[in-house]
Amino acid sequence: MKTQIICSLFISGCVIPSYSHTTPYIDATQNSCAKVHCLNMGEVAWSDGFWKDRFDMVIPNVIPAQYDYFMGFSEYNFRIVGDKADPKNGFRGTHWQDGDYYKWLEAQVAVYSVTKDPVLLDLIEEKAALLARSVADDGYITTHTQIGFGLLSEKKKYKNTKRFIAPNQHETYNMGHFLTLATTHYRVTGRRTLIDAAIKVGNFLDSYFKVMTPELTDIDYNPTQIMGLMELYRCTGDKRYMDCANRFISARGQKNGRTENQNDTKLRSEKRAVGHAVLAPVLYIGAADYVAESGDTVLLGALKNIWEDMYLRKASFTGGLGNVHGGPSEKNRNEVVHEAFGYPYHIHSASAYNETCATFYGAYFSWRMFMLTGEVKYLDTMEKAFYNNLSSMGLDGKSYFYTNVLRWHADNHYMLSMDYHNRWTTECACVCCPTSLARFLAETKEYAYAKNDDALYVTLYGSNNIETSIKGQNVAFSQSTDYPWNGNIRMTYKGDKNADFILKLRIPEWADQPQVMVNNESVETQAGTFASVARKWRKGDVVEISLNMKPQIVEANPMVEELRNQVAVSCGPLVYCAEAVDLPNGVEMKDVIIPSDAEFIEKFDKALLGGVRTLTTEALVRKSSFDENNLYSPLKRGYDDFTLKLIPYYAWANRGECEMTVFFPLRW
Repeated sequence: MKTQIICSLFISGCVIPSYSHTTPYIDATQNSCAKVHCLNMGEVAWSDGFWKDRFDMVIPNVIPAQYDYFMGFSEYNFRIVGDKADPKNGFRGTHWQDGDYYKWLEAQVAVYSVTKDPVLLDLIEEKAALLARSVADDGYITTHTQIGFGLLSEKKKYKNTKRFIAPNQHETYNMGHFLTLATTHYRVTGRRTLIDAAIKVGNFLDSYFKVMTPELTDIDYNPTQIMGLMELYRCTGDKRYMDCANRFISARGQKNGRTENQNDTKLRSEKRAVGHAVLAPVLYIGAADYVAESGDTVLLGALKNIWEDMYLRKASFTGGLGNVHGGPSEKNRNEVVHEAFGYPYHIHSASAYNETCATFYGAYFSWRMFMLTGEVKYLDTMEKAFYNNLSSMGLDGKSYFYTNVLRWHADNHYMLSMDYHNRWTTECACVCCPTSLARFLAETKEYAYAKNDDALYVTLYGSNNIETSIKGQNVAFSQSTDYPWNGNIRMTYKGDKNADFILKLRIPEWADQPQVMVNNESVETQAGTFASVARKWRKGDVVEISLNMKPQIVEANPMVEELRNQVAVSCGPLVYCAEAVDLPNGVEMKDVIIPSDAEFIEKFDKALLGGVRTLTTEALVRKSSFDENNLYSPLKRGYDDFTLKLIPYYAWANRGECEMTVFFPLRW
């Protein structure tokens, strides 16, 4: 998996290999129990189509816009600490502002892994050096505490230099993202600017959290440091960091612990997805990374149960997580959980929270579960979240939603915490979601393939070029497709002659009578599995995949009371919605009904919303609209026909504010 040069460097008690080329983003060791491994960063590059378009706007659009909006003053926080710059009014931002800056810079590192742009590298190195200078001598780094005074969310003045005084300080969160940035930077560039600083941070965490008291466990809020410590262990080979990660995992479940930060039950005994829907998958990701290296079967069993509860009982149809703004604790009825999973089947549309970060972290948790098990279901769920969570960003990459509802009432919408009438730029002080989007768009390619000793797995479709090695053989393909607008994919082999390996093709559960052909010969294929092609490959071998993507009418489990007798429409991984701007004059969204036998006409409209496939169908509208002055009224029967147009959910709210819905009443 790795090509190492002869020399190693000894830093702070760790022997750290130097690499002659990049290594994987999630770099499970060769002795891990992971069923599959990630490819090296830079081995996959989008070549055309949906994901290429979004990758290409990271550097010219997303990164500079975010710098202008909020990363510029975030960077100045580090200049105050690392360069003794004029503190002016002190720190500016949220308690987790540092972590968001690390994600923003990591996005640039991920782009560099493909482009190798020397100008970009110089910019990255300048910022990396600043961050390294900002780490305290003992390894602590969180600028709001290091500066000690300033403005939180641009409004609230504060003064504090004490460390770890409360959970919401997000210190371990900030340090965790620092570790992930540092290991990614080292794996891509081979430069030690950040990894040496990360070792100091890892040593600080190992020392400070040597004994996990109930107070320290409660301080551990939004625990990205667990996945960060695991990657630091994988990068250095120093088992102290893995042991430290396990202490954070094992400490969960303190007496009278809070549900919000997953502290009411021992994690190895947990069967539910509970608490804050960002904190939870962040914890589960770190735990999955630990399972991969430790082989902890008890913890793996708990993570399987948690994943099932998360996605089979508590997720929105779009893959969104954390449906409830202020939700219950199943163990403590007096605790109000912010951004909660809530009870099973308590899933809302207009009041859905579904924070962008929560959905992405849930998708990354699904990827880890795939790595541990090799099962397709985790990838289907990941893909659905990847596509539909793009609703949180404007098509130009420069404006954002924090919450992601499935029903919007426009001017009449009841606004809850973090809801906005339109995507925002500088109006929202909490910028974790925009920086998560930047990182995601730059790193989506890392989820397109996986491999083990015998096989290459195709996990996320999109036009790309891949070149890797299996059993010492050069393995290369070019993939061309219009996915997700249709399910036809063509892969052409370009690697070593007679390379002997298995190509495993993900066949999604939604695929209708899928087919796979290799050089015009049929391969056994079944939806919800991997189609396996085992052969000695020759240059020019062609693999053709037809997933037969068709619109589907989908209903919710009847236990979801809010969605009973309502349906949504999907096509492939995309969820569809209706916007009022596409309704005929006189038709109101609340009166639209879809018949159970609806048939859809698909059309790709290059001029609409950056190019999308629309769905149209003959729907129904009530002849007599409900009198909104009444709460209840005698039923009035009668419908008229009209043509309903649907667009992909991710593209809504790009044509001005108007009503939107994903679910519609059904006429059986």
